[in-house]
Amino acid sequence: MSIFSINDNSNYNSILSQAKANKESKENSKISFANAFLKQNATKLNEIQSANSQTLARSEVLNSTNTTNTSNNTNFSISSKTNSPNYNISSEFKNSIYTLKYKQADISNNTAYGYSVDKDGYMGSDFNKAAGLPKDFKIHKSTLDEIERVAENNFYNAKIKEYLGVDKYYDNIDMANTIKQYYNQFNQIINHTFNDTNKTSFSKADLEQLPKGLNYGRNDNQEKVVKNIFNAEQFHEAQAIKYSTMNLGMNLVKLDFSPQSMEQGPSLEGGFNPDMSVYPKNEDGSYSKEALFMSFLKSYPPLPSSNQVVFSPEAKVREAKFEQEMKANPSFDISLDDIMTGKVDFASLLKGYAQDGWLDAGIYAMEKGVAWQNVYVGSGISFDREFHQAKANGWKASSQSIDSFVNNIMDRLNNLLGQTRV
Repeated sequence: MSIFSINDNSNYNSILSQAKANKESKENSKISFANAFLKQNATKLNEIQSANSQTLARSEVLNSTNTTNTSNNTNFSISSKTNSPNYNISSEFKNSIYTLKYKQADISNNTAYGYSVDKDGYMGSDFNKAAGLPKDFKIHKSTLDEIERVAENNFYNAKIKEYLGVDKYYDNIDMANTIKQYYNQFNQIINHTFNDTNKTSFSKADLEQLPKGLNYGRNDNQEKVVKNIFNAEQFHEAQAIKYSTMNLGMNLVKLDFSPQSMEQGPSLEGGFNPDMSVYPKNEDGSYSKEALFMSFLKSYPPLPSSNQVVFSPEAKVREAKFEQEMKANPSFDISLDDIMTGKVDFASLLKGYAQDGWLDAGIYAMEKGVAWQNVYVGSGISFDREFHQAKANGWKASSQSIDSFVNNIMDRLNNLLGQTRV
């Protein structure tokens, strides 16, 4: 006979609730214990996965049992024997391992971005083939994850997403083509410097020979290609010309191939910061080509081109509007190729800017012999004060000064591009 009254529904419901809570607590404990076991024995589990194919490992996990379950006790136990790589754990717990380890691997660890991933997290040969990489080149999946993060959260896209009220700017990024574009530019630099695209190890002396900057353009497919490679002095001159001409259509990138650039840098919000621990040095202490490529990408963040992405619906509308704006203002998109081939009469364009007063600071600096850094960089406060005082006192660029300024820029530009063209 029950010790509870049949009519005592409150007590009866309370017992049912408690039983349900106990059951849920037990299930949660099993899951917590399974997770803890996996974390503590991750190395052992990886050894199992390496030693056997996934199918064999799964079979071993599911079929090899040594339980002490009884009809009155649904708890599981672990044998003290450790001669089996799976520690002879019960079938119930092995099912938890299978769910957490192998099913997770099936879904995420063995494929990424449409390509295979090996057990150590490096992209497979199918990715290398699609990306135009050497067969034995090692690109880690975490690098592609970082490319996706930066593409979504760089300053421009972050602001546009905030403006549009959306979480995603891209529905999809073609990672293989993105890597291919940047690796081709990287190889242009390696071949230009060492005349050897097959070079796979780089000493500190090799690093010192590498360029300090580049200028890129785009080919017919709108993919980025290196147009000019600069040493330190040439890059300094390129910056001076760019600043002096209202950001002339040079796409300048300052390169850093120092040993420090192949170490793990500080985490920068929106900046490209790949995990460098997956690109270790060679056995002889030299730097691998993979590490050098990551150093290149740190200087030159790998942002996908429009033909390498699928825009979200909202971003697609914004991009179409931006393209229309660029077509309506072609002077904003002048390339060096257009200037050097004569497609754009840049000298006349500069004169027009100068006559409208847009280049007054540069012209005044030329007349006074002031270095460009003191005009356009942060230290130009004193020059700015002097320049505005001169304008207040009636200074105005003469026709002779405008002609001299434009001719000087065109001569320097021709000389620089002739020395640095790839």
